[in-house]
Order: sequence, then structure tokens, then C-alpha cells
Amino acid sequence: MFALIGCGDDAQVKPDAIDYTLGEAPALAMPCADQRDAVYTLPTGLPAMDDSHRGDVFHCAITEKITVPDIKAQIAAYDEAFSASTVPTVNSGFWTYRIAYRTTRVTISAARAEGDTAAVLIIPAKPLAGAPLVVFGHGSTGVAPKCAPSRLDLSAAATDQDYPPMLYRLASYGYTVIAPDFSGYSYGQPPGYFNAEDEAHAILDATRAAAKILPTPPDKVVFVGHSQGGHAVLAAQSYSKSYGMQGTLVGVAAFAPLWMSMSLWAAATTGAANLMTANAADVNAILYAMEYAYSAGELRDPGHGVDVFQTAKQTAAKDTILNECYDGAKLQTLGATPADFFEMNYVNNVGAACAVNPFTPDCTSAEAMLWKARWLEDRPPLDKSSAPIILFFGAMDTLVTTGRAECGRKKIAADLMGGTTTATSCYNDVAAHRDIIRGSDPEYLNKWIAAKGGVGADPGSCPEFPAGRVCQTPPNDY
Repeated sequence: MFALIGCGDDAQVKPDAIDYTLGEAPALAMPCADQRDAVYTLPTGLPAMDDSHRGDVFHCAITEKITVPDIKAQIAAYDEAFSASTVPTVNSGFWTYRIAYRTTRVTISAARAEGDTAAVLIIPAKPLAGAPLVVFGHGSTGVAPKCAPSRLDLSAAATDQDYPPMLYRLASYGYTVIAPDFSGYSYGQPPGYFNAEDEAHAILDATRAAAKILPTPPDKVVFVGHSQGGHAVLAAQSYSKSYGMQGTLVGVAAFAPLWMSMSLWAAATTGAANLMTANAADVNAILYAMEYAYSAGELRDPGHGVDVFQTAKQTAAKDTILNECYDGAKLQTLGATPADFFEMNYVNNVGAACAVNPFTPDCTSAEAMLWKARWLEDRPPLDKSSAPIILFFGAMDTLVTTGRAECGRKKIAADLMGGTTTATSCYNDVAAHRDIIRGSDPEYLNKWIAAKGGVGADPGSCPEFPAGRVCQTPPNDY
């Protein structure tokens, strides 16, 4: 049995709720006078895109200002393990900004189209002196424009989103944080869901944007990501030297990263996965498979992302992922199973024959060869002479199970063999997929970042990932 379980929900847009007890927001190195909604419109008259414009900030709006008591209340609201009086370290309130900056998309025939992304920039009232800049990569939220994580109001009541808790923990510890949406949300551009190079560019250009908008940008950088964002920051580590970044990378932290083969998403369309659109537990996994297949095709072959769906259902399938976040009712109108609306060559030749067949995998069809190449591109080799990597996994995680985690760990170990980059795996024996960015692990991470940035003591070792686990699903770990 092949199984997938996912998580995620609609992003909610709510009015700004600004607490002025922190005083006026810090001045930035450029004007910041846009209205919040204006951040999500692309201005006309921008200079022609080239590498010199990567990270150019074209919108900035002052948004939330959140005090220490409010941060404690928010952390407690998102994590039932804490009350407002027992939350871990909260050193500082913070101001937030919504900014938008220029970046580039995946390389096609040696050229990169322009990409653009909105981001949350968070500046603590009491920054940790000398601390690195933190670039945070978010987990899956859906790929429709309304699902952009930056549209969430961080001062509003807690939702079931995975995104805010880590931002509270990082910024209130004293780190300046920039958290991009990734390209493809707000400016009429296609999504890049789990496209490694595309995600990497948004992360790497966030360092350039921060350097242009902060009066005194940190000279050290740490990448932190969760789930899809864990994939994004590992991809950014891979591309950091070839694509470049601003500042020196001193650490990469990935919480429950999906660093197994992207063949997982093709396998999800087959009978082996046994996913049903009427089963609430399967809805997100099916939508993830749709988002990846559409993104992988559309970015590399514009106009042909829908080819992965059956002709009669292409428009409806595209609307399902590009108009809503996670809409189970709309998904059911496409059919009872993924095979009812995915194109059959994709299901049979790519999914069943190449991704799933554990004994004699057959990737010789034209479709399978094309997609296998994409899977390999979307899990690029890591840089073996770079900053240390730390990985966090939870025993109760039903998406990045310990078997799937082992697939990622195995690939990382092979990439880093003979190099100087170290990779440490931490294990929480009670954490599920979203729990891993709550609880005690973010506290350990904050101390780890401080140590790697040279502004704190080494926090010591973390609980180790159990030995003897076997890489499990998808059967063929390309």
C-alpha cells in the first residue's frame, strides 16, 4: 500500500491590527509608504530584468506591530503545550512589513524569466546583537494567489496554518526575518511548487532584498524552512554558489523537509496510492500532486502545464488549484480518484511503471524519461563545502514519515560524502508534521542559529534520528 497524507488550509486576509505601544516602526533604507494591498500589484515601468536587478524591492508597506505579551499569547494559541505564562524565550516585540521584490524563475535554454514575490519582513524591537539574518521558507499553503502566506495577518487570531508559529519564535528571539511567498502567487505568474531552482531563487534573492531595504543588513545568513520550505532551503543551499546571494551562509535548518524523490507526486495518481477525492484525509495529498505536476510542466514548457490532465478536465483541474487553496468539494467534481482526471499516460507510464513499480521500474517511455529528468532536477545535489545543515523530524509525522525522512537523509549523506558540510538529524518522538515547528524544537533552533552566527553558546546535541530506518516510498527513490 502506498499512502499520502497532507496538511494545509486557506490563507485568511484580515485587516491590519497595529499595536502602537512599540512606538514608530524603524526607518528603512528606502521609503516604505505603500498600502498593504498595493504590495500585491506589479508596477509598470520597472527596468528590464537582468541579474543586477535581483532583489530589487518595488513595494513596501508597514503592517503589524506586535508586543511581547501578544506574542506570548499567539504562541500559546498555536501550541496547546504552552500557556502565555509558560512559553519559551520571548525577548522582543517586533514590527512587520510587507515587501515585494524581483527574482527569477527556473532556467530554460540558459535564460531565466523574471519572477516576483511578496514577503514578510520582521524587525525585532530588541534585535540580538550581531545575529544573522534568517530567511524562512514556508510549508504548503496552496498555490492560488489568495493562498500567499504573506497575506496572513500575524496579529489576528490563531488559525490552523503552519506558517506563523515559527515567525513568532524566530523574531521574538531577536532575529530579523524575511519570509518570501515564493514566485507565482500575486503577479499573474505560474506557481513553482516544489521546483527546486525556482524556490531557491526566491530564497537567495531574499538576501539581496534584505540588503537593499535594511539600513544595516546582517553580514551572515541562516536559511530555515518547514515541509515545502525545508525543500526550498535545501535547494537554496545547492544553488547558493552558482546563483549567488548577499551575505555569508552560516547555517541551514530544515524541519520535516520533503527531500525524497518528487516521483512521490506521480505515484500519488496511481491505484497503489489508493487516494480518493471523497476521503478528507486524502484531499491535500491529491492537490499537492496536482500542484506539482502543473507547476513542473508549466514552468519548463509554458502553456503546457495542463497537459498532465485529461483534455476534457484541463480547465476544471487548473481552476481547482489556481482559484482556491484546499477545496475538497471542488476536487470531488473532477472524479473519484486522481486517475479519473490525470492524463492516462502520466498515470500509467510515469506513475505506475516508472515511479511505483518496485521490481522492474520502466522509465523508457517518452513521458517517463521527461518526468524522471524533472524529478532529478527538483532534488539537486547539495554543496559539500558549505555551511552546516540541521534537520528536524517527528516520529508522529504522517507526511514525512521516518521512512521518507530516511530517503532524504540517505540522499543528503551521499551528496556530502567526502566534503566539509555537516548534516545533523534531530528527532522528536512525539511530534507530528506541524508540531515539529512548535514545542521545544524552535527553542533549540534559536540557540543553534545564535551559535552558528557567533553570538551564542553551542546548545549541545539534540535527540538523534533512530538508527536502522529504511528508505520507504516512493519505491524508486530517483
